[in-house]
Amino acid sequence: MANRAGSNGIDATLYRTEGPWCTAFVDASLGTSAAQEAADGLPDTVARLLESQHAAPADIEAIRRAVRPAEGSPAPVARFVAVNKGEVVLDELVQGLRAGGPRVECGPFPNLVPLARARGGQFPYVVAEVGRDGGEIVLRHSAVPGISEERRVAGDPDEAHHARRVPGRYDEPQNRAATEEIWRRNADELARHIDEVARDSGARLVVVSGDVKARELVVSQLSDATRALTAELDVHSRTGGADPASVETAVQARVAEVLAADINELTEKIGNRAGGERPAAVLGFESVVGALQQAQAETVIVAGFQDEHSLLALAAEPWLATEDSGTPGAEILGSWPAPEVLLRAAALTDCSIRYVPSGVLPRGETIAALLRWPSGGGQD
Repeated sequence: MANRAGSNGIDATLYRTEGPWCTAFVDASLGTSAAQEAADGLPDTVARLLESQHAAPADIEAIRRAVRPAEGSPAPVARFVAVNKGEVVLDELVQGLRAGGPRVECGPFPNLVPLARARGGQFPYVVAEVGRDGGEIVLRHSAVPGISEERRVAGDPDEAHHARRVPGRYDEPQNRAATEEIWRRNADELARHIDEVARDSGARLVVVSGDVKARELVVSQLSDATRALTAELDVHSRTGGADPASVETAVQARVAEVLAADINELTEKIGNRAGGERPAAVLGFESVVGALQQAQAETVIVAGFQDEHSLLALAAEPWLATEDSGTPGAEILGSWPAPEVLLRAAALTDCSIRYVPSGVLPRGETIAALLRWPSGGGQD
C-alpha cells in the first residue's frame, strides 16, 4: 500500500486485481484477560463469518492465520487484512483505533474503507536529533507510531572534542577553528541525509532537536525546500538533557498542527471555489458522484460516513452509478454501501479522499469535492 502524502493511501491496482477478495478489520489489542480471551477466539469467529458469506476455504485459512493479536503494541490497536485468492495482500496494524466487533466481507473487490479512514490525510515526517558529533534521523508516518526507517550519522566525537581534553586549549584560535570545522562537516553530513530522506519520502514536516549550535548549523545547511518544512525543538535529548516523553509530546504537537492546518486549507478551498458561474468545487452527494463519474474530482472531502446511501459499482468507466441509473454505461458488479463504491471510484480515477471531522464543510454538507477543472464547461 502506498502511503502518499495527502492521499487516501490506497493503491488502485488492488481494485484492478480480479476477485474474489476477503477483508477483515478486527481488534488486535492485548493487555487484559478479556482482550486475551477475545484474541484466542478471534480466528474461529472470523472463519464462521467468512463461511456464512461462502468464502473459499483457501481465503478463510489465510485470514485465520493473519488475524493474530498485536503483541507488544499498546492498546487500542486494530488489524486490517485483505486476502485475494488465498494470498494475504495487506496485513496492517492501525494504532490508537478501537475496531469494535470484527468486520468481515467478501466480494469482487476489497472493502478498503476502514483502512482509508485510518490512513487518509496522514503523512510521512522526519525527526532528527542532532549533536556536534553526529545524530539520528528517523522517518515516521503520522498514522503509524514507531520507527519506519532510521539513519545514524556519526562524526568523530574523539576528534571533535580533542581540544577540550587540554584545559584552555579550546580557546586558542587554531584549536577552536579546527574543532568548529569538524562540527560544520558533521552538520553538512546530517543536513544532506535529512534532505535525502525528506525528498524521497515526500515528508510534510521535519522536526530538528538537539544541541543549539548543532541545530543552527544543520538547519542552515538544509535545502530551501526542506527548511520550509522544518520546526526546531529547543531540547537536547541526545545527551539525556530532556525527558524523551516530553520530546515525543512536542513532536506530536507539531504533527497535529500540520493535520489541522491541512483540514483548514481544504475547507477554505471548498468555500472559496464552490460559488460562481463555473465553480471549481461541488457540495453534496449527487454532485460528488457526478464529478467522480467524469473523473473530474481531484479531492473528495468526507465529513459524514454516507452510510445512508447505496451505489452501483461498475466494472469499467465511469466506475459508479446511482441506484436509479437507467443505463450506467458499463457492466454492473452489484450494489454496495456508498463509502465502498466512492473510495473505489476515487482510487480508480486517481482522486484522493480526505475524511474530516463533521461540521467543517460549508452549509452543513457532509461531502464535497475539489475539481480538476471548473463545472459549467469542458476540460481546459
